[in-house]
Amino acid sequence: MFRDREEAGKLLAEEIKKFIKDKKDTVILAIPRGGVPVAYWISKKLNIPFSMIVAKKITFPHEPEAAIGAATPDGTYMLADYISESSYQVKEAIEKAVKEAKEKLSKYLGGKEPDIEGKTVIIVDDGIATGYTAIVAGKYAKNKGAKKVILAVPVCPSDSIGKTSEVFDQVICYHKVDSLFFAVGAYYQDFHQVSDRELSYYLKKAKEEGLLYI
Repeated sequence: MFRDREEAGKLLAEEIKKFIKDKKDTVILAIPRGGVPVAYWISKKLNIPFSMIVAKKITFPHEPEAAIGAATPDGTYMLADYISESSYQVKEAIEKAVKEAKEKLSKYLGGKEPDIEGKTVIIVDDGIATGYTAIVAGKYAKNKGAKKVILAVPVCPSDSIGKTSEVFDQVICYHKVDSLFFAVGAYYQDFHQVSDRELSYYLKKAKEEGLLYI
């Protein structure tokens, strides 16, 4: 169990270091908001610049906690295998998620997407459960011309490794879990919801330390 996201980032940085030998042209992209503290500490420990990649879960209005997929601001999306995208309800849910992702991009990065063409991109979150958000973030990075796309998370279910490996060139997970019932928060002592204020704090610190990728 991790104490908090900061500890998870420091431990994950040591794991990433085993695999990333050449840090030239490498960028870390955090999935906000939970991935930001993790990514900041990886960035600080490994001296790799970081920014964010915005992805929004796709949900139905009557079930806002149950994700059926995820989308990015440029319209890239993925859906769960059991969901048919021909349904009007699903199309509406996708449009809503893309719109909200655009709003998040505007709010967090002033609407400017990081230039990752030709870069090795490490996508970081505080953990993955279904993997939808991570997978769509990986697809987005490849669409934007990333040379290599790596997923790095502190904790994930073992069966998600195979699923995410279909999109990512490499998956680095510090703690793989074999369990039918998996929740990321169960592996953290402190798993509070990261606020916009806390997110801004990490971005400001990164900028002051020359770690923010703009």
